[in-house]
Amino acid sequence: MVAPPWTPYESEDFTVPAGATCSFAVQATIVDDKERYCTTAYFPDGSPRYEEWTGQLVIRFTNADTGASVVRVLNGRGDFEYFADGGFTLTDMGGSFAAGLRAGDDGPGAGYYVVQGRGWAVHRDGDGHGTFTYGQGTIENLCETLG
Repeated sequence: MVAPPWTPYESEDFTVPAGATCSFAVQATIVDDKERYCTTAYFPDGSPRYEEWTGQLVIRFTNADTGASVVRVLNGRGDFEYFADGGFTLTDMGGSFAAGLRAGDDGPGAGYYVVQGRGWAVHRDGDGHGTFTYGQGTIENLCETLG
């Protein structure tokens, strides 16, 4: 069996609007990006079913109201499982990732979180509802850090 090819990926800067996760807008600026992914399974229509992601992603997160910022290194490996309804699950297989939760999502409450460790997961249903599953390691709410 031939291993699937790895594809380099470059994240783009983004802004999370005020009220979506934090009371203020969170600007995310990519500082360094050495991510890559491979698709290990497909749906019958050819769209990805499972992807493995790895590499380094360094992001500066900034409170758009105050200018307060922090830099977080998001290294490691994560597995994405995509569903036919448009939902997905991201599971941290060792390292760190960042994810936003909105009011009404299941988990620690609305916020933009950086987790480090293993076994953390974020699931987003096709209708947009999120569920956060705790793993081993640390969790930081950037809304508190930057507030």
